[in-house]
Amino acid sequence: MFYVRTSILPDSSCVVLRGTPSEASSQTLTGRVLFRLGHSLKVKRITVAFQTTGSSKQQLQSRTASSQVQMEQVLFDASSHSNGYTVWKSNCYGRDSSRYEFPFTFVIAGHMHESVNTSFGNVCYELKVNIQTCGFGINTWSESLRLPVFRIPKEGTPHALRLTDPLRMQADWLGAVELQVLRDTVSVADNSKMRALVVIRPLQKGLQLTDVGLHLSETVCHKTATDRFGDPHSHHKVISERLKAIGDSINGLSSLPLSQEHSMTLSLPIPKAFSGVQYTMDTPRISIVHELVLTATVIGRDQTPHYLRISSHVRIVPKLALEDNFTELPPYYSASFDRLLLGSSEEQLDQPPSFSSLPPPSYGFAASTCNISLA
Repeated sequence: MFYVRTSILPDSSCVVLRGTPSEASSQTLTGRVLFRLGHSLKVKRITVAFQTTGSSKQQLQSRTASSQVQMEQVLFDASSHSNGYTVWKSNCYGRDSSRYEFPFTFVIAGHMHESVNTSFGNVCYELKVNIQTCGFGINTWSESLRLPVFRIPKEGTPHALRLTDPLRMQADWLGAVELQVLRDTVSVADNSKMRALVVIRPLQKGLQLTDVGLHLSETVCHKTATDRFGDPHSHHKVISERLKAIGDSINGLSSLPLSQEHSMTLSLPIPKAFSGVQYTMDTPRISIVHELVLTATVIGRDQTPHYLRISSHVRIVPKLALEDNFTELPPYYSASFDRLLLGSSEEQLDQPPSFSSLPPPSYGFAASTCNISLA
């Protein structure tokens, strides 16, 4: 049995850059490479690289990558040996297959472009291992692993705080109907569900409601490529949509009288990043904007249908960006006055407390934090 099985095991499944390219610090990517052999092998050299992936045509079409990234680290080199190779034996551990393991470390610059995959091209990164052998047959073995690079706002910056702003979208049509969309935050993580409360409120009588819809769209703008009119190339698509019919199917009615307020919770599935949706971003070369749109069909008194629409921008971010938002509370660390009430006599307990006589509690800053879940 002859085989070389290579496993790339990074300590983290992604690279997270915190802050803008000008303020983000470098991040360290560590891991190990594991080889399993089913037969003795003459090994000459082993390298691991962190690099951009994709054909040159894709990179030229995208024009979003500032430069090609190629960082290589030598894990094993037998050039100093007399034969120029080292024999790895398959039974050195007394098992069916031998295991050889090598650690690696890469320093990822903070200004590196985050991963993106659009119709204009892509910027992707991978870890690639090459093992060179000598002998008959195949003398080069390789294995690669895609590793996305995320960029999230730096903690405590206005950009990070805006991620937790509530979504309040409201408008009225000719003083007859009021549309409203409510949501806890303007941000939503990929590979999740986006839930929103939709309210349709009548301001006049004699109207009918046919349907209510909610959809999320994505617009990718290529800033460095323009058409013949000088406008940047852009691509628009609907990521997810939901349409709810309001009619009464039992009685065969296609609409219902809008005589009272209608409220409902609609949810949109958000696909996984880089496959069905991209993260919201704005770089010198490319911008990605997401818009949440509410639609409603209202029939007027003259039986004329009216198609109403309101929209607002939302942000698609990595889940880590929402989990990192927390509030620091100063801990109460002085308990010297907590025994005032317990140590008082029964006569004093019956008397009303005098707030002016109680000293204020002491607070201080510490490293402890209180996490707030935004899910």
